[in-house]
Parts: sequence; structure tokens; C-alpha cells
Amino acid sequence: MAHINKAHTTVGRRLAKRFGAIYSPDDERPDILGDEFVVEIETSATLPLGVARLKTYRGRVYIAVTNRETLKLALEHVTETHIGVMDPEGNIVRECG
Repeated sequence: MAHINKAHTTVGRRLAKRFGAIYSPDDERPDILGDEFVVEIETSATLPLGVARLKTYRGRVYIAVTNRETLKLALEHVTETHIGVMDPEGNIVRECG
């Protein structure tokens, strides 16, 4: 769990509460597990790891960033993938699919 920091925890708890989902930060599965979607929470430094992990999942999958400054970078990383992007508040910036 080396990628977990205060911002990651804050965003994870916020999104889990907003979506009625489970926040479970570990290296074995996505950070947020909802009934119909999964979310990986990433910083600019960990985006490649999150994108690689989510490429193996089907359905509604999202990268959520820990700050707004990382949005542009996240959008660049998910180009030509099925992965969507959320801002730190859980607003969808790019729909998955």
C-alpha cells in the first residue's frame, strides 16, 4: 500500500460515501467497489499503475484523481482505453466505455 497518502484516503472516503460503495485501499483490488463500477484513486505519480490495473477490468471503470491539477494528465493516460476519469469530488470528467 505504498501509494496510499492522506489525499488518497480523503478522496476514497468521500467517493465511497457519495456512491454508497466500499473504500478498501489495498494492492490486490480497486480502491472503490460499487455495485456497478470500480474506481482506482491515483496521484500523478501513480497514474500508470492505476491505468494498467483497470485495463484488466470490464464494465464501468474509473480513475479518480486526488487533485484537479492531475485531471489533464489522467485524461492523457486513458486515451484509447475504456477507462473513465473522475475529479476528486466524484464528478465524471470522461465517461468510461
